[in-house]
Amino acid sequence: MLAEFLRPVPAVKLRRRCRENFGELHTEVTARNVAELVASCDIDHSIRTSVTFHGGRRAAEATLQRFLVERLRRYARDKNEPSAHATSDLSPYLHYGHMSSLEVALAVREHARKHKLIADEFLEELIVRRELAFNFCRYAERYTMLDVLPDWAQQTIAKHRNDARDPVYTREQFEGAATHDDLWNATQHELRLRGKIHGYYRMYWGKKILEWSASAGEALATMLYLHDRYALDGDDPNTYTNILWCFGLHDRPWPERPVYGTIRSMVRSGMERKTDVGAYIREIGQLERTGKELTA
Repeated sequence: MLAEFLRPVPAVKLRRRCRENFGELHTEVTARNVAELVASCDIDHSIRTSVTFHGGRRAAEATLQRFLVERLRRYARDKNEPSAHATSDLSPYLHYGHMSSLEVALAVREHARKHKLIADEFLEELIVRRELAFNFCRYAERYTMLDVLPDWAQQTIAKHRNDARDPVYTREQFEGAATHDDLWNATQHELRLRGKIHGYYRMYWGKKILEWSASAGEALATMLYLHDRYALDGDDPNTYTNILWCFGLHDRPWPERPVYGTIRSMVRSGMERKTDVGAYIREIGQLERTGKELTA
């Protein structure tokens, strides 16, 4: 049914103009008063603004344009390499409605056609995987609980509930990036600084929380807490589905091992073999020291 829906939405026709005056509900937002407006909001002001992302429609348009011109041709090859900066970085804008996934899909398809590029892998992620996540959260009764996992995942978690875990970290240690693993710490620093973790490294981030928590339930609670508090694309069907993927959702059993059971594991050596871990750690370290992106 993709061909039926992957097309522009017809323009809305105005039947009658509203004559009501809603002036008292209008808030004037300018570059000069935005800080004052934010200060007046009932939010957690201890969370700093993202050093990378800026909100709004114009920022969304600029991010999409950068992806089309600079990154789309490299996406399939480099999407799992954080230091290559080949992903779209559009998830915060999709989450807040600054841009629609349909608009992105149409723009990517047209740019690929015009420049003779193959965009299948990106469209697979944007449409199929994203719709799968939304569909799951639409019909799952409790998409923040382990009991929505497939039977095999629930069984292997129960079987390995009493496995020895070493090390074991608290939520506070995870939140403060105070583990023994400098790669994992860098992913947590990226979350707190940018408000987003590179997709491939977020899988490692989640898998290690599962491995280093006292229980699978505690691991899930920690992941949800950190995403709800720091992620610009958190509190989103994609977030809930991707977190539960770390526990076996939309996956298959793998060879059995301690703690994980038959849930897919991820190890530091594998990350080093497949990606430039050193470059990522250096980049996040620079970001932490300066509070600025290298390209800023």
